[in-house]
Amino acid sequence: MRTTCSALAVIALLSASPALGQYADVIAACRWDSRQHCAGVAPQGGGLAQCIRTNFLALTEPCKTALVKIAAVTEVCGKDIQQQCPGINPGAGRLFLCVKAHYAALSEPCKDAMGHAAERSLHAQ
Repeated sequence: MRTTCSALAVIALLSASPALGQYADVIAACRWDSRQHCAGVAPQGGGLAQCIRTNFLALTEPCKTALVKIAAVTEVCGKDIQQQCPGINPGAGRLFLCVKAHYAALSEPCKDAMGHAAERSLHAQ
């Protein structure tokens, strides 16, 4: 079974190459994680997104970092990041570490965006 790691496929298709590069990063970073934590879960239909969301804290650091960096996730999670990480300047992984530390406090839409980002990236592979 092919398992792939992608974020919003529509955005990926309509966006410029930087967005496509983000999805390529997710595919490369999350390939092992998806096989390890979500083996046998179909990449379409929301099952993989739910699996990634449920197992987010168990994912490898590169996979989590790639998911958090996706523009679509950042947009959906913007308010969460402002609330949970006020005053944190992006760069050197500071924002990622803050998001990871406060994952449980993130809103359901934000967690869903991360899960769907992985699902779409993996499905696009």
